[in-house]
Amino acid sequence: MIRIILRAMLLTASVLMPMCIVSGCNIASAVGYTLHPEPEFDAMYVLADVPTVVFIDDRRGRVNPTRLRRVIADEATTQIIEEEAVSAENMISPRDAMLVARKHDRSGEVITISKVGELVGAEQIIYVDIEQFALTYDGVTPQPKTVARVRVLDLETGKRVFPDPNQPGSYGYYQLVVELPNHDGHGFNTVQVRNKMTEELAMRTGDRLGKLFYGYIETDLGTRLR
Repeated sequence: MIRIILRAMLLTASVLMPMCIVSGCNIASAVGYTLHPEPEFDAMYVLADVPTVVFIDDRRGRVNPTRLRRVIADEATTQIIEEEAVSAENMISPRDAMLVARKHDRSGEVITISKVGELVGAEQIIYVDIEQFALTYDGVTPQPKTVARVRVLDLETGKRVFPDPNQPGSYGYYQLVVELPNHDGHGFNTVQVRNKMTEELAMRTGDRLGKLFYGYIETDLGTRLR
C-alpha cells in the first residue's frame, strides 16, 4: 500500500513539475515533506482517568517571578485536557494545590505531597520538583533552560507509578529538560526581553510536561498533532 501511494505521489509530481517551472510553485518541497514524515512520540506514561492535579514544587525559589509556576502548571493541565489524557472533569486546578501548599508553608509546616493531593481531592498527582529555571548560565549568554524532576503518584495506594519503580536504572524520577530553540539574544540585557523569554520558557516547560502523557507528532513549526 505504501509503495502504491509513493508511486502515485511521484507520478503526480512528474505531471505537475513542468507546470510548476512555469508558474513558480514548489511541488518538490511538498513531495519531499510528505516523503519524510515528522517524528512521532508515544506517551511516556498513560495517566489514569481519576481526579488529578499538577503540583509544581519550587520551595527553593528557582522560578522567578513566582507566578510562572502557575503558568507551567496551567499549560500542562490544558494540554492534558485537550488531548484527553485525563477528562476535564477529573483535572483539578493547579491553583488549589498551590494555595494549600502556600498556606502550610506560611505556618511553618512542611506539607507532604500526598497531603497536598488529599486536601484538594486528588487521587493522582503529577509532582514536579524544579531544579533549574534560568535564562543564562553565566549572566551574559542567553541559554533559557528548565530542569525538573517529574513523578506521578497514585495517592490511593501511596505508590509512585511513573517512572516505573520496577524499571532497571530508575532514579525515582523522570528528568525533564526543556530549552528554548532558536532564541534571539538581541536585547538580552533589557528587562522587556528577559520577561518575554521567561514567559516563553514557562509556557514551553508546561507544554513539554503535558506531552509526557500523550502521543503526538511534532512538525517543523512545533505544531502538535494527535
